[in-house]
Order: sequence, then structure tokens, then C-alpha cells
Amino acid sequence: MSSTTFAGSATLTGPERLPKPGVPQVIVLYRVVVGFIIASLLWKCSFYPAVYTVYTQFRMEDDFFPRLMSSTLVLVALLLTPVALGMIAMFVRRKWFMITQATVTAICMFGMCIHQGSYNDVTFLTCFWVSLWCIWYTIKIGSPEKELISQAKKFAILIISLIFFGGTIGKLTPGYWSGQVLYEIYFIDRDFWIFNLLRANFEPETLRDISTYYSRMIILAESACALLWLLPSKIAGGVAMTVLLGIVVFSNEQLLSVMFCLVGLTIVALHDPKPVSVASPATT
Repeated sequence: MSSTTFAGSATLTGPERLPKPGVPQVIVLYRVVVGFIIASLLWKCSFYPAVYTVYTQFRMEDDFFPRLMSSTLVLVALLLTPVALGMIAMFVRRKWFMITQATVTAICMFGMCIHQGSYNDVTFLTCFWVSLWCIWYTIKIGSPEKELISQAKKFAILIISLIFFGGTIGKLTPGYWSGQVLYEIYFIDRDFWIFNLLRANFEPETLRDISTYYSRMIILAESACALLWLLPSKIAGGVAMTVLLGIVVFSNEQLLSVMFCLVGLTIVALHDPKPVSVASPATT
């Protein structure tokens, strides 16, 4: 049986032999998550040109927001800067750049969360939390690879659980529990396949009853997903992926902007690490 020995690592034999040199898996995971953050932001691009047009034609002012956080130019910069840095990060392995990219993205996403033109869009909140994962992960690159990936999977599930917990808390209101909120948002006139199908086959009174069960099902599903951190990472990742995609398929394709970055974390949780040497590749 053949064997391969690497400096600082045990001798690996047969099927445990390390793969041929290439992009290290710790870098691949980082790029996957960054790629899905970019996807989340680009999915909003069909919406924000209209927002920018409205903001430039009709000046809206609110004393709550400082001038900087109501500027349309700041809004554009906060949206596009992470996209540009993320695309560069797909080709750069320097640790300092990856940390910088993750940090700047988190700062921009926080800015979007408090900007007058985007504060009410949960896309930027989920991207912010995923960016925090990226900051932690890029700082840890250079640690033992097996340990890093194991911790990364657990941290990814913890953030996903936190997002679901927040979603549950936000829906614990009479309007959501009764189904009235989602009835008005989706069931009355939303042009989406499932709601079109329901309107074509049920009377308004029945639709109102369906909306109650629909809303409660979402609350219960998100409540259960808030406990994903208690499960093994791979099982939790599979459940999270199913729920995230299910929400999009049965609610609204625009929610992909919220879900894409979280899908990136589920891929991390589902990742089966390849045999690695003791330390992950350190970059400078």
C-alpha cells in the first residue's frame, strides 16, 4: 500500500491520501460564502434602480436619519463596494485582503441596515451576519484545517439558527398568528404561482382561513429551525437548506436575496472535509 508523508502531518495511506495541490478547501469555502453574499446583493439590483430614481426625484427627509444615512450616493456605494471586493476576493488568496474584504462588507451591510433607503430590507441584515462569519473565518485561516472547518460548520449553523430565531420573534404578533399580515401581503393579489393557484380554486373566505394555517406553519417551522444548533452540523445544514429553499418556492422569489447568503453557510455546514495536513494554508 502506498503512503504519502507531509511535513507536520501523519503518514496517510490508500484512500486517505491528500488530493493533488490546488485551491485549498478552506479558501474554497470562503469563496463559496462570499459568492453567495454577492448573489444576495446582485439579486437586489432589479429593485434598487427604481429606488434610486425615486430618491433622486423626490427628496425624502426624516430627522431620525443623519444626512449621510439618507444620501443616495452613500446607498449606491454601500451596495456596490462589497460586490466589487467580493469579486476580487475570488482570485486573491492573501489573508490580509480576505480579512479586509470581510470587514468592509460587514461595515457596508451595517450601513445598509441603518440607511434610510434600505433599513427595512432584511437582505442586508442576513448579509451582515454572514459577513461576521467571514471575518471570524478569515482571521482563523492558518489554524489547523480540520479544527477550523469543524468550528466553521458549527458557527455557520449557529448564525442560521439566530436568523431563524429573529424571524420567529418578529412574527410573534396577533397579525401574523391570525394570518392577516400574510393574507394582505400574499393572498390578495401577489402574482406568484402558489397564490395564483389558490385564488383560482378557493373563495376569499377560504383563502383567509388558509392564510392562517400558512402563517402559523411558517412560525412553527422557523421556531424549530432556531434550534438547529443542537443538531449535528450536516443534519442541521440539510434541514436549513430545505427550509430556506422551501420558503422561496412557496412564498416569493424575491426572498432569494435574503436566502442566498444563508445558503452559502448551509453549504459550509454540509461540507465533508477532505483529509488535510495539520495546519491550514497560511497566507500573508
